Amino acid sequence: MIDVPPRLLWDYDVAPENELWRLQRILDFFPTYGRDRQTIAALVGHLDALRAPPEVKELVRLYAEHYEGR
Repeated sequence: MIDVPPRLLWDYDVAPENELWRLQRILDFFPTYGRDRQTIAALVGHLDALRAPPEVKELVRLYAEHYEGR
C-alpha cells in the first residue's frame, strides 16, 4: 500500500485504504510528491485509470524509464 504524505490529507484524518484514491491524490500533486521508485511503479501500473493531464502522465513515464535504467 502506497503511503500518502500527511500534507495531502487535509480533508482526512487517515488516508482511505483504496489504492486508486491514494495514487490519484499523489498524482494530483506530482512531481512535488510521489517521485520515489515504489510510487512511480504503482502510478505507471494504474495510469490508464487515473486522471491527469497528458504531460503529467508522460513525466511519470519518464521517471519510470529513469528508474528502469538504473
